[in-house]
Amino acid sequence: MTTGDVARKSPLSGAQVAAALAAILMATSVLPLAAAWLLNETRIAQTRTRVLRAGEELRANFSLVIASGVSGVACGPGRPPDLVLPVVNARAAAAALATHDAWLRGARRAPEWFGPRMPADAWGRCLLLNLGEGSADGPVWLLSAGPNGVVETPPDASAPVGDDIGDRIR
Repeated sequence: MTTGDVARKSPLSGAQVAAALAAILMATSVLPLAAAWLLNETRIAQTRTRVLRAGEELRANFSLVIASGVSGVACGPGRPPDLVLPVVNARAAAAALATHDAWLRGARRAPEWFGPRMPADAWGRCLLLNLGEGSADGPVWLLSAGPNGVVETPPDASAPVGDDIGDRIR
């Protein structure tokens, strides 16, 4: 190799610089977003499985819970959903707060309602169970507040609302 050969070689080509910049862009912007999305989807799937399994167990023992005469909203293992809601707009916040408050107002920890194997949701929040709310024939829900931590399903709803994850027990 002569001195002239060394002078002609560039340390990096334009294609190598572009490839390095693309790799940096992927590593700092796309990959973290993809990882966060994947984590959230995994937590949703885990919570859905936990709620359905716990719902099966509650249905199997539901007559014992009813016979105990308990009523209200119970919070199983885990921390309660947040009481402070994110504000998107005033009208939506007022409606969300009313529903969220309907579930959490007077909610109490009642592990005896749930049994020893009741899980928390994948975000570490307790599952909620409503008994005796509204009419005696009203729906009984086992409910997770979902990814946003806000209970959006009214106690008398026929299906979960928003991102809530629930199983109708009765």
